[in-house]
Amino acid sequence: MQLVVTGGSGFIGSHVVNALSEAGHNVLNIDRNGKDAQILDICDTAAIAEAFRDFRAEYVFHLAGVADARQALTNPVESVQVNVVGTTSVLQAAKQAGIKRVLLASTCWVANAMGDGILDETQPFLPTGGGHVYSTTKIASELLAHDFQKLYGLPFTILRYGIPYGPRMWPGLVLRNFFDNAAAGKPLTIFGDGSASRRFVYVEDLAHAHVLALQDVAANQTYNLEGMRFVAIKELAELFLKLWGEGEITYRSEPTRLGEFQYFRKILSNNKAYIELGWQPEVDLEEGIRRTLEWYKRQESQDCIAKVHVQAI
Repeated sequence: MQLVVTGGSGFIGSHVVNALSEAGHNVLNIDRNGKDAQILDICDTAAIAEAFRDFRAEYVFHLAGVADARQALTNPVESVQVNVVGTTSVLQAAKQAGIKRVLLASTCWVANAMGDGILDETQPFLPTGGGHVYSTTKIASELLAHDFQKLYGLPFTILRYGIPYGPRMWPGLVLRNFFDNAAAGKPLTIFGDGSASRRFVYVEDLAHAHVLALQDVAANQTYNLEGMRFVAIKELAELFLKLWGEGEITYRSEPTRLGEFQYFRKILSNNKAYIELGWQPEVDLEEGIRRTLEWYKRQESQDCIAKVHVQAI
């Protein structure tokens, strides 16, 4: 099939491109940077529609957007422009180009706008809102996908990511911060007391879900894609230090983390993804950190070689 991935140069997007390509599909990466990308602004609807038509795209995976919650908090106008207006632009371009379905990247953070308990994909959003600009932009994007299906007949699939980790993580993600601090000989920094928990999902498991979501059963459906189990940040740090071999942990508060998603009294169920798509996370946390550690050491080695080469020139 002819598939488009917006944001295919990013952390998750690059793994999605790999997974789709390895499954035998032809993939076009549309991004605002990246050596293997077609450089386009997702808010340029006419240019995006033209790219879809020229590639004869059948399905579009829309991953491009502001993914850093702290960036969304610092610059809410830009975040709404990219995440909400950009999503609307991609949906409109898909409608114009006759795309069969748009598969939209969302997040477990939308559960900020839900009640407590075991939450499946039928749980409604509360009028009190998402509690964070990032969460609200993703809720708006989900609702727009529903609107385009009802009003224009454009099918969708919404994939709500758990907290991703793995090779190519960008700085700012908690585990990447652990790697960078440890490599620099600094202590690992935990914001709060370390009791906050996450269900981390290995990025290649997440990417595989995109391949499975091409099945017809996924049309006009939403899926939670969470990790295997709850992991406290303190446990994550201790496991990291066990594999890294040395280091210490410090704790502090951080005002830029206001409104971030907390799993307290909320459990997002993966049952629907397992039953309908046959998806479940397969890489446990320790193995995932080992694989990420191998990637990080290779990356550090390549960076060192590049610096030496530049100095030699």
